[in-house]
Amino acid sequence: MDKKAEKLFKNGDKEAAIKQLVSELNKDNQQLDKILQLSAYLVEVGDLEQAEELLTRSLALFSDNKDIKYNLGNVYFLANKYDKANEIFSGLIQADYGFEAYFMEAKTLDEQGKRQLAIVYALTAIEKNPKDQAAIELMADLLLANGNFAESKEYYQKAIVMEQKAKYYFNMALCAMNLKDDYQSYLNKSKEIDPKYFVENEKKLSNLQNYLTKTGDSNGRR
Repeated sequence: MDKKAEKLFKNGDKEAAIKQLVSELNKDNQQLDKILQLSAYLVEVGDLEQAEELLTRSLALFSDNKDIKYNLGNVYFLANKYDKANEIFSGLIQADYGFEAYFMEAKTLDEQGKRQLAIVYALTAIEKNPKDQAAIELMADLLLANGNFAESKEYYQKAIVMEQKAKYYFNMALCAMNLKDDYQSYLNKSKEIDPKYFVENEKKLSNLQNYLTKTGDSNGRR
């Protein structure tokens, strides 16, 4: 890693950090660590096109490098090129890249509308790294969207042990409402942690409450 570029980037001079790495790679384009560093910085500043070009070009030099492929897969994912991302992450899974490939494959499949399959890959990601908060949150989100409310609630409870987030409590309330369980304490906690988040998501709550009222359950209980 280029320490000078790292310091510049951390201090907020992102353009200078990128120029520093470009200058170094112009002298020697086979510095793998700096290629990966530059690609990460380009993604950070939102220049996905340049990141894709850099990584695609670098694959000609390091055709079997899994880290370059993984970074490129992330760029494709962020650029909404999900078919290309899927191809890369699938290949990395076959090459035994590990947890990260399963996690990103789950996210990619979800974006492609393949939620059931996404849940399978998210579960494998958790099996490989049971303490990863992002993977647990992803699984909870996928299960909630799929209508698996009891299982979703369990995963949000696991996530809460790691971090008290308004989102987790709010979504647990949605799960509890659908299960016709008590939910008010979850809502209170969500609002307490982040009032802004609560207000921004109140419409979800209102819509569900209206639905439950129409179906004969207006108090959130069995």
